[in-house]
Amino acid sequence: MKQRILVLIMALLALSSLRVDAQTEAQETPPGVPQLTTRLLSYYSYYNIYEQAGTFLVTSVPVERLTHLHYASVGISATGQCESVDEYADTEYLYPGDRTAERLRGNFKQLPILRQRNPELQIIMSVGGWENSGRFSDAALTDESRTRFVQSCIAFMRQYSFDGIEIDWRYPVEGGRAGNITRPEDTANLTLLMQALRAGLEETSLDDDRRYLLTMTLPAVEGLYRLYDVEALHPLLDYINLMTFDFEGAWSSLAAHIAPLYSSERDPRGVTQNPVSVDGAVTAYLNMGVPADKLVIGVPFYAQAWQNVRAGRLFGLYQATGGVPSGTRADGRLYYRDLNPLLTSADYVRYFDDMALASWMYNARRNIAVSYESPESARAKGSYARTAGLGGVMAWEVSFDAPTFDLLNAIYQGLTQP
Repeated sequence: MKQRILVLIMALLALSSLRVDAQTEAQETPPGVPQLTTRLLSYYSYYNIYEQAGTFLVTSVPVERLTHLHYASVGISATGQCESVDEYADTEYLYPGDRTAERLRGNFKQLPILRQRNPELQIIMSVGGWENSGRFSDAALTDESRTRFVQSCIAFMRQYSFDGIEIDWRYPVEGGRAGNITRPEDTANLTLLMQALRAGLEETSLDDDRRYLLTMTLPAVEGLYRLYDVEALHPLLDYINLMTFDFEGAWSSLAAHIAPLYSSERDPRGVTQNPVSVDGAVTAYLNMGVPADKLVIGVPFYAQAWQNVRAGRLFGLYQATGGVPSGTRADGRLYYRDLNPLLTSADYVRYFDDMALASWMYNARRNIAVSYESPESARAKGSYARTAGLGGVMAWEVSFDAPTFDLLNAIYQGLTQP
């Protein structure tokens, strides 16, 4: 313990603005529905019924803290229509108290029941995502295919009592998962698709005497958001979920922050050449004409680890990577709920980068560096969204948090407390 304290003191003396992360405990959220002036939303993935032996189900989501819940994901059939990705998870899985004779079980039965705990909660079906974007190009290709897609998605939304639709196309024109269909005209066709979807939802809203929401998930780096006609899209949307994370990953040549709030002058690549940060993405979208109150910034409830990282001057930060360590999830990922052994280990010294407003861990004995979201950095992002007048904060995703929902509570605090 004395040796660790000495290391911390030396770190503070060596780098005055890179200070030890106190890892303050998250306070309890006020009881009842959150009194928020903006959105606090999270995603919930269908595959959570298979994770943790099914211990984090739809019924486990702390909806009292949320304004919106996005269900990921709904897929697209070979005929270009919205369909369940996993019918067992969506409509058949037996929750406690369910009966096999019931026509509807699974997550889709439980999602509307969440409104009993938070009547103001809005539940959105997220169509696409990384694994389910392969057929978007076909669905958006012609007037006929767009009409078929829109009608099927609206019918799906109404059948399962969703409050709106999110389109998460990764990515039009190029990139995305291997095997995805892409075309040069995808950008223009996506705009036409969203226009048709907005018109369809407006008509359905009149028929049902209620408003249905339309949102999109959009990337945070220029090489990807240039594939979207943002100026034409944003007037059609109620809000935009920005994927302001994964700025670094297993592919990175340098160990750096995966979701910094601000760019850092310490980055040897330079702020001008590498302006990747939450604030950088927000500024770019504002410059494209998107109203601030439509921008929802993303917070990753996970960490990225690298091995064979030398200490350097910044305790592993901005040093060359040498792969990912064993004992992690795929590609060196760790959920926040996985981090307790690291956070309580004397081998891992924690820091908080006051320039990037991001948290960091380094193990000098094993040369392992870890970029992660902490309650301190999550609260800073909530505060940033509040003071900048943004549309809110979204979490990917709620099941990754600690059992006490440390990160979600920290975002709530940032959104509600000066």
